[in-house]
Amino acid sequence: MIESDRDLFVRELRELYHIERELEEVQSGLAEAATDEELEEFFMAHSETTTEQIGRLEPIFDAIEAEPGPIDNPALEGLRTDREDIVGDLNDPVLGDLVETELARGIERLEITKLETLLELSDRIGHPNEITDRLERTKQEAENGLEEAKELTAI
Repeated sequence: MIESDRDLFVRELRELYHIERELEEVQSGLAEAATDEELEEFFMAHSETTTEQIGRLEPIFDAIEAEPGPIDNPALEGLRTDREDIVGDLNDPVLGDLVETELARGIERLEITKLETLLELSDRIGHPNEITDRLERTKQEAENGLEEAKELTAI
């Protein structure tokens, strides 16, 4: 039950953590499916960034004395299902690159939204800089990832 800013913060953090863990698993498959070399490199590099982001989120759980238990995100599942449905119907693998970047853009936007909520809650709670700085850095990386994915869409 969510009864406070802290409760909502923990829930949102768990959900973001789960999104990052899921993304970590998906990115190598996206890199393999890419027909464009730049897109493949994007997914490989982004996989490393995602691993770093997970490592940045884990100490926040320690700082707030909470466990990183997984919370599924229906929006992420919807993005993945939509991608799988479309890819299954494609005859031209190059079109798959556009679908893969669509998924990447959707996930980055989802992460940014979660991070904006976490930062607002963190401000309301009065968390120390060690928490907010980690969230801000992760948000900046997600925004950078979104911009890179947008640029790749023009391929």
